[in-house]
Amino acid sequence: MTANQLSIFMENKSGQLVKVTELLKNINIDIRAMSLADTKDFGIIRMIVSDCETAQKALREKGFLSTITKVLCIALDDTTGSLSNITELFANAAININYLYACITVIGKNAYIIMHVDDEAKACEVLTKANIKLVTDKELKNLA
Repeated sequence: MTANQLSIFMENKSGQLVKVTELLKNINIDIRAMSLADTKDFGIIRMIVSDCETAQKALREKGFLSTITKVLCIALDDTTGSLSNITELFANAAININYLYACITVIGKNAYIIMHVDDEAKACEVLTKANIKLVTDKELKNLA
């Protein structure tokens, strides 16, 4: 079970991020989770948004290069050690985590970890066997 992530590539210069976030605001796209990484010349924004396809279309119309990628979204108890437990499960199963980022919605309830791994099917199987909840796109859209 995977979720859709929107990745946006942009020049690393002042004002680019506001162009992206303002565009999404203007078309009523909610950002549920976000990561920004940069190099000297360009950056990549990874986002979980309320409607990837609509966002991607609008961004492309404004000249932004973007892709939609399948990622895992894992609901964890918001307690010490929860992420460590996941990373240990994946290490024991020889699953590589390419990158991850997180968001918390209500303190004391769940933390949501977005992960891109090298073997999605195996990761889903490992998580399911450990009774760890994978979150769907529909559930992500309704996070409170």
